[in-house]
Amino acid sequence: MGRVLIKKSTNSLKVENLSVFRSELPLFEAISFELNSGDAIQIGGTNGSGKTSFLRCLCDLSRRYEGSIYWNNDDISEHSEDYYARMLYLGHSLGLKPKLTVQQNLSFYQELRFDKDESLIEKALNQLKIGAYFDEMVGNLSAGQKRRVALARIICEPVDIWILDEPMVALDLEGQIWLENECNKHLVDGGMIVLTSHQTIEGIDGLKILQLQDAKLDISELVGEN
Repeated sequence: MGRVLIKKSTNSLKVENLSVFRSELPLFEAISFELNSGDAIQIGGTNGSGKTSFLRCLCDLSRRYEGSIYWNNDDISEHSEDYYARMLYLGHSLGLKPKLTVQQNLSFYQELRFDKDESLIEKALNQLKIGAYFDEMVGNLSAGQKRRVALARIICEPVDIWILDEPMVALDLEGQIWLENECNKHLVDGGMIVLTSHQTIEGIDGLKILQLQDAKLDISELVGEN
């Protein structure tokens, strides 16, 4: 059987003095925070401030950072298997194959970690009001419909921590309300959420805000001291 999210599970995610780098330069001032089961945080910042780069480090897709990231007190750079199993990352790029159907795309991701469950896929698509597109090629869908297909993964893959990069993009008001409600259900069940968004999100209960601040660079270190 595939792993199922344990209701009211107890987990912790700790980011400690973390700086992310691009071309050897820090993108933002070092940040620290800790989340526990039932917590959600929104990472804010201007365009180019490093929000997506931070999420990629948080998912262990990039190690261009200094500092530490701990999942249940284990450094993810050394103990990543349990973290990967419990985490779902939805990036700004949706990760959908245009020449596969909606069902084939969702089944592909589902079967990487879980048993195949088409009934769960149907349930997710119906909730998102795109059930009629079950056998439609993803390449034929609108931007909003593609976003909904990608978001269906939060139902099809029941894990503890969601890491979502701009999940509200291309969603109409109905879709935004649906996502906020699903986030609240996830938190009540003991889940955890880290997300970025340019929008003000008011419908996620207890959502914390962390604003990235531009790194203060020492010019002498950049040009060298005479």
